[in-house]
Amino acid sequence: MKVVGIIGSPRKNGASARLFNVFASELKILAPGAEVEQIQLTDMKMLQCTGCDACLKGDCPLDKDDDYPKIVNKLVAADAIVVASPVYFFNVPGILKTFIDRSRRMKMNRNMLKNKWFGTIVASGLRNGGAESVTTLLLVWALSQGMLPVSGLGNPVIESGLPITTLQKDKLKEFRKPGEEDEIADKAAKRLAERFVELLAFVRKQA
Repeated sequence: MKVVGIIGSPRKNGASARLFNVFASELKILAPGAEVEQIQLTDMKMLQCTGCDACLKGDCPLDKDDDYPKIVNKLVAADAIVVASPVYFFNVPGILKTFIDRSRRMKMNRNMLKNKWFGTIVASGLRNGGAESVTTLLLVWALSQGMLPVSGLGNPVIESGLPITTLQKDKLKEFRKPGEEDEIADKAAKRLAERFVELLAFVRKQA
């Protein structure tokens, strides 16, 4: 199994990246042969979509001037895709929005990401700071691409199926650092890894 993680934060060592690493570490423990690759969007040159609609025919004229084709090749070769994003004013950061906008050509070119498993990892500054909205946005994007969204399955009473971390703790003015452990979110990230491995076993059994 090959998993590609899109790290959509302008900060390389932010909370969303840390939570993705929790997911990736668990996946490698459960499936030692799994390959996990991270794409740091901050390391990629991506020009903004201009709305020219050339991608309606399957091509994007911007591809010849930036790194987006490299991203496309990695995503097409993956079995599963996980997008890790912080919340920037109740939405994804601009760099991740550029990635999403440019992905339209994959949709128009015969659904290049069809049937790939998909997972989300989201980090917010405040406990009610828009993490659910960003998660929903990413899931809708995945569905538009024909991907298959996956959530973790743990104790239904105390565990969330979607890995969401927040820097705000229980007290109003108490915050954790981006690299600090979040027990609930970390458990959800590990459950997502478990689910990917379960699905892999299921597919192999059916083959």
